[in-house]
Amino acid sequence: MNKNLQQLIEIAQIDKESDALIPAIQEKRATLDKLIEQKDTLDRTKTLIDEERQEANLAIARNETSIQENNQKIENITKRIKDGCSDREARTLSIEEDLCKEQIKHANQEIERLNKEIDAKNAREKDIDKQIKELESSIKGEQSQASTAIDEIKKKQQAIFAKKDKCIDSMDQKIISFYEKIRKWAKNTSVVPVSRNACGGCFIRLNDNVLSALEDKNNTDITTCPHCGRIIYIAND
Repeated sequence: MNKNLQQLIEIAQIDKESDALIPAIQEKRATLDKLIEQKDTLDRTKTLIDEERQEANLAIARNETSIQENNQKIENITKRIKDGCSDREARTLSIEEDLCKEQIKHANQEIERLNKEIDAKNAREKDIDKQIKELESSIKGEQSQASTAIDEIKKKQQAIFAKKDKCIDSMDQKIISFYEKIRKWAKNTSVVPVSRNACGGCFIRLNDNVLSALEDKNNTDITTCPHCGRIIYIAND
């Protein structure tokens, strides 16, 4: 196996080690992210409750205005009846008065319902505030733990990056550039061994010419799979 290929295999292994740490970071943040998401959901719920409470208060104000207006109408009707009017007009005014009283009754019932609704929202908001406070405490504790664990993982990453940089410095930059282009789409299967005469990446059987080139110890070229384009090699026993 030529030197360039050996170096590529080493670089590919280093990249695998580095990528393997990414899920570890995500795992350490998983609980924290879940707690933050729960708090965000409660914050949104609290905002919605506040908006609904404002709407209820506006509805109460409208009903109170309606009560005042209808009470004024009843006063006017009573005055007109006292001032004297025909029987026909008195019957009409009596109907209007009954309608005003019905509207006042409905408005009072609606105000009572809305006040109960507001009380329920206030109780719900109080419960949410308690949950948010508990979550904030949990988030603070989890952030401290996650931060320590993630810092340790990042230290490992930095050591791996330094190891990779050292390898790259001693390699042909054209070969590194070629490898990085393949890695953009092949990720950690950019450099793969041949298995049972097939590419270890796409698993398609290789033709005899490619296999011969791989087996030729004097071959200094980097061989790629003719089917998928990954860098391939025959692993030493």
